[in-house]
Amino acid sequence: MPEPWSVVTETEVLSYAGAQAQVLPAGDVSYVVGPSATLVIVQAGDRPDGSAVQNSDDLTLHEPFPEGVEARLASSELPRLGFVRLPEGFMPLGELRHAVSRHAPGAIAENSPFPYRLPGELSFCQLHIADRLPFHVLDRVRPIPQHPLPSLNWLRFLPHDRVAALREFVAGWYADIPPGDETPADVDPPLPEPLLAFYRAAAGREEVYGLHNQLYTADELEDEDDGLVQFGAENQGVFVMLLDPTEADPTVQYSGLHAEHEREPLSAFLLQFLLCEASYSSPFGGFATVAAEQARRLVEPLHQVPLQPMRWPGDPTQHFVAPGLVVATAASPDGSVEIYAGSRYRSALRPLRDSDFTWERFDG
Repeated sequence: MPEPWSVVTETEVLSYAGAQAQVLPAGDVSYVVGPSATLVIVQAGDRPDGSAVQNSDDLTLHEPFPEGVEARLASSELPRLGFVRLPEGFMPLGELRHAVSRHAPGAIAENSPFPYRLPGELSFCQLHIADRLPFHVLDRVRPIPQHPLPSLNWLRFLPHDRVAALREFVAGWYADIPPGDETPADVDPPLPEPLLAFYRAAAGREEVYGLHNQLYTADELEDEDDGLVQFGAENQGVFVMLLDPTEADPTVQYSGLHAEHEREPLSAFLLQFLLCEASYSSPFGGFATVAAEQARRLVEPLHQVPLQPMRWPGDPTQHFVAPGLVVATAASPDGSVEIYAGSRYRSALRPLRDSDFTWERFDG
């Protein structure tokens, strides 16, 4: 391979595949199948849902896949080498390792005592970049577009008007998703106003109810024998969230969690739920487990949300924000801190690049 992170010519690139290599174009990707190696050449650019370098560690490929390419991508017999096509030449990515493949549904297997669906054609492949790309290289092969970022105007309502803060946060954070005109269904008994306000803010936007953990819609609520209402659940069903519908701003109670109830009442909890989801379910994000002092330095330039800490995913869990960015810090029993960072825009993560630790996953 050429010197790390130095641009090379097309002739040099093709030479790594060996004599009489075959070039197979497929949209934003060209595959070069040769006797010495398989080359994967992608166009520079930021394509979160397409074939492109996604972060310092991963290259994703989407269909179409030319005939014969699938076997080469999955095989370890020959090296897989990555390159990105730039205006001035080709940037080597180094060796690529197969990570994940997904296939379209195939036909039902015949003459089998246990019928099952055969795998169809390859639809997605993720390749791991063996040598992590430094940020200055990542910016060349995956330049980040700039977008106006959601503001922090919602913070001005805290800690006194939590429902107003919730409405403002949803309107700004999910501004790219058109709201619907649904209104909460009639329920008996009536629900507390903070939950009804959440339903009005979430109308038409499924993402607001959670992509990791989930709050129930009004017609999914479950009545308990003790008069409480189950209104949400952890993603694997480990614990559920309960409230007393007769209270104006009830305490959030738990069944199955280490704690019996939350510190903040429902009106604040609903905003904290949204912040948690934003930190670990947004399109772009980061995760790391670090020492407490490293976590403190990372969030120091951010605005701390002035609410009492949550009890999950760690106790305590606190939230810190910047325009278009939410960071949650969750304490672990061993003294370490899990950091979750999320945004709907990749550019909002850039300030977190200067951390003094290595992110386990980072999309910025």
